[in-house]
Amino acid sequence: MAPTRTVVVLGAGVAGLSVAHFLVSRILPEQPDLRVVLVSPLTHFYFNLASVRFVLPDRDASMAEDRYLFAIAERFAGYPAADRFRFVAGAATKLDPEGSKVTVKPNDEAAAETELAYHTLIIATGTTYSGGMPWKALGNVEQTRAAIAQLQSQIGSASSIVVGGAGATGVEFAGELGAAYAKKGLKKVTVLSADPLPLEPRLKESVRQTAKKELEKLGVEFVANARMVSVTPAAGSKGGKKEIAVEVTSPDGKKKTARTLTADLFVPTYGVVYNTSFAPSSMHSPAAPGRLLQNPDLRARDYQNIFVLGDAGSLEPAQAVAAEAQARHLMKQFRAYLAGGSVETYYTPAKDKVMFGLTIGPDRGTGQIGTFQPPSLLIWWLKGRYLGTNHAANYAAGIGSSNGAWPK
Repeated sequence: MAPTRTVVVLGAGVAGLSVAHFLVSRILPEQPDLRVVLVSPLTHFYFNLASVRFVLPDRDASMAEDRYLFAIAERFAGYPAADRFRFVAGAATKLDPEGSKVTVKPNDEAAAETELAYHTLIIATGTTYSGGMPWKALGNVEQTRAAIAQLQSQIGSASSIVVGGAGATGVEFAGELGAAYAKKGLKKVTVLSADPLPLEPRLKESVRQTAKKELEKLGVEFVANARMVSVTPAAGSKGGKKEIAVEVTSPDGKKKTARTLTADLFVPTYGVVYNTSFAPSSMHSPAAPGRLLQNPDLRARDYQNIFVLGDAGSLEPAQAVAAEAQARHLMKQFRAYLAGGSVETYYTPAKDKVMFGLTIGPDRGTGQIGTFQPPSLLIWWLKGRYLGTNHAANYAAGIGSSNGAWPK
């Protein structure tokens, strides 16, 4: 039977790639009229969760490239229904939800845009970082590799490093720098926070205090209440030093003081960009700029044949743990959806629905589960040892994650 229904999956990160594997391995053999098209500008699955460690030039074998970059297309070739799967290396440029069509620009600059009609669309396009930072994938795998290599070289040659931003990425990266260099007196490491404490205000103060104390134990200077003003070449410097101008607010909020830091390297960990510009403005959340409106069943607002997963959606904080949970829910519901459109509710607001863990160097960490703050040893055991690279190949192959196999 020739396929008459097409499921288009946009994005090949934790959510998109996992769902695509599930559809091709589990659903296609049961649905001979169905085919799956996976669209991603990256030809490789990029396990960015470990980027804070593998950008260091002195990383060990557990952070080699074959632990965080995996070719996508070849991992679908062995499925019995692989003839009804297509991988498109490109990015969505325009979505017509009324006409159930999405326009894609292939990576090949000489290739024209193509229009894909769909029965079902799954948007899992995730995020990137401004400034060319490899905390998320860049435009394609070559650009991502180049950004990693450049940052490794810059870190290796710098004697002083300022980390801009004290969110999860900033804290984890500063922790890695502290453990590798600052604690040993090899490099001066400073992290700038716009708030009095690192991490998000939604977390308990004790969690945020722990993060600050752990960074300071590693020799990292923590500068609180620092608003970025500018980063410019240092006057008279021949070695590429930077002057980082900030405005520091006093703890009581009454006084603002200009301060300039000089460093060999400034590394921003802020500037998240949601990869959703292809969607019409009516699909975007006014309360969460860049993110798309999601119903509690993960469908896009007003469109029963579009699902939104992970960072692209507005239901939950942009975390990998949420992206994976949403992907697992859709997998469990997809057969029922195909049979009649019935999808169970995924999301119910919960005051204590916090699932967060971060490493602060290879040996320490902190986090929050509901209202519980797990001990550092538990964070190290679950995450800190390998930063997930021991499970990355399973993601890439469609087997599962650290939380177990994907649903049948």
